[in-house]
Amino acid sequence: MNLLALLIGSVFAGSAYWAGSRASRTFRINRYGTRYRARVVSVTSRPVGDENRVEDTVRVRFEVADGPAVEADTSIALRGATGLGPGDPVEVAHLPRFPDKVVVLGFPHATGVGLLGYSCVLFAVMTVFFFWMAARIG
Repeated sequence: MNLLALLIGSVFAGSAYWAGSRASRTFRINRYGTRYRARVVSVTSRPVGDENRVEDTVRVRFEVADGPAVEADTSIALRGATGLGPGDPVEVAHLPRFPDKVVVLGFPHATGVGLLGYSCVLFAVMTVFFFWMAARIG
């Protein structure tokens, strides 16, 4: 029974950690990333939920001062239809640490995404700790 509880806790913790690391990466790119003017290469829309809502993933291309052109996708899907099309200019934030991801500025991505990310990581750590304690006690 204790092993099952530890396994369930690990699954919950892994899911929370995965979501939290994605959200905190987006927060770091948005906050500390270098701003560039970019051009939209493509926009991929996908339906979300039963309410006919969509999320757009935007692929952009931009020039960096000390290297070749960078082509990257948005770090997190943009809520709602953006109205962007290939060739449209946008401003993006980019960190070389995450070369294949950008944050498109001026569009709603996830308000409070940093807090979400760090709380998910904290939840993951606490879940593993409590299930580990339960396994030791029981």
